[in-house]
Amino acid sequence: MIFTFSFIGCYDLDQETDFGLGEQEYELAVPLINSKITIGKISEESKGNTSIRFDAEGKATVLYNGEVIRRSTAAIFPPLPGILPIPIIDSISKVEIFEKEKYLVKKAIFNGTKIKFVFENALPQNVNINMRIPELSKDGKIFERDFVLIYNGSSPSRLTTEEISVDGWTLESQDNALTYHYKARLVDGSPVKLDLAQMTFDVIKFSYIDGYLGYHVFAVDGNIIDVGLFDKWKSGSFDFADPKITLSVDNGFGLPVRSQVNKMELTSITGKTVNLESEFINTGINFAYPSFSEIGLIKTTHFVFDKSNSNIREIFNEKTKNIAYDINALVNPDRDTTIKGFIAGDSYFVVRVAVEVPFLGSVNNVVICDTLDIELDDAKDILSAEFKAITSNDFPADMKVQAYFLDDTGTNIDQLFSGDGILLPAATLQTNGKTLPGTEKIDFIDFDKTRFELIRKSKKLVLVATINTTGSDQKKELWVYDHYGIGLKLGAIIKYKKN
Repeated sequence: MIFTFSFIGCYDLDQETDFGLGEQEYELAVPLINSKITIGKISEESKGNTSIRFDAEGKATVLYNGEVIRRSTAAIFPPLPGILPIPIIDSISKVEIFEKEKYLVKKAIFNGTKIKFVFENALPQNVNINMRIPELSKDGKIFERDFVLIYNGSSPSRLTTEEISVDGWTLESQDNALTYHYKARLVDGSPVKLDLAQMTFDVIKFSYIDGYLGYHVFAVDGNIIDVGLFDKWKSGSFDFADPKITLSVDNGFGLPVRSQVNKMELTSITGKTVNLESEFINTGINFAYPSFSEIGLIKTTHFVFDKSNSNIREIFNEKTKNIAYDINALVNPDRDTTIKGFIAGDSYFVVRVAVEVPFLGSVNNVVICDTLDIELDDAKDILSAEFKAITSNDFPADMKVQAYFLDDTGTNIDQLFSGDGILLPAATLQTNGKTLPGTEKIDFIDFDKTRFELIRKSKKLVLVATINTTGSDQKKELWVYDHYGIGLKLGAIIKYKKN
């Protein structure tokens, strides 16, 4: 519960009394604050990924939703730039395209890749060359091209072919390799071995690939949420009934994926750190992935850490301010090379984290505060002041309120209400679990000249509220609704002398 007030009073004593005759005493009514802060208004002002949601009945829940990791196909199989030519050392040469230690590719469809060949021959004759790649096919036909290496009067003769697009061509292999099979013949049909044969490519990219696609670790760490809800919470306890942290995964990779939560650390407003504990922290969470019959589909998994499988309830009752995490997403976590998976060019993998804290619980002497800027220096020649405070409380919780005047060094100068403050009783709770509007309470507070002169130096007004759920000793759980709020109207009748 966050309470915010606005200091809206401003006045000009000279302007109000220019019509006066001689030295006289005057009284001036000055409005200072007129505010009604509700949970609904707080929700409207929520920024970023944190918000307050209300169900159909108006029950409030604080929510955070954030995307913590997103990976595309390139993270599993990044484009491979063609830095060096691939040598074709004989008329039949098998060349490994992928690292056997990392991948075992069974099928891949090229997309956005161009290749070209370079041939050299020292004989003073033209050479006819036929190049075949049996593992590369399209529309049922294997890759085959014919070239002519022309002797131009000097040796060696050299041919660099034009770029050849292999978009849509399918590579099928059992050992991560392509076989280059060329036949080179002179004009009379005699076979000849070329002095140099090479293939180059610009970049290897695929629109689809399957097989064992390697073990990958996607690591991410940072802050999940800054729980602004508790910034004003100074002491006491709020026993939340059912907080949750949900990991959600959208997975378009046809590959096994498992979470590895190395750390889920929650820090309270006092600086205390507590780790989320759960058997699933230790074992990890396996996420669904599409099968070969579901290529193009996204499989979504939701996993909830709640009070039934973790210590999250105890953690949030420690007044959590933020949550730091260290989470890995493991692809092919068991490194089982017999598992055949796939990725497509538009496949992606997304992990989201959601924090959900329903405003259902019990309150035991929770202390919250808020700070207002005030400026009373213009109020001079004051003889006395009578403050009038009209307050109301819609919450199903007793509340004690005090206000402190602070100078520009933060030193407490005085307080508005006597003793430890005014008591705002809990609003009447109906059988449906909601309260009736709070009853207005009126208080008058007198400040003599000396006391007002003291607070005239104040720069801040700190409002402190202590909240206690009715029957909190029995830990009675109650919902907070969107219309719950605190009303405060503050004005003053100022008596002053006009010279």
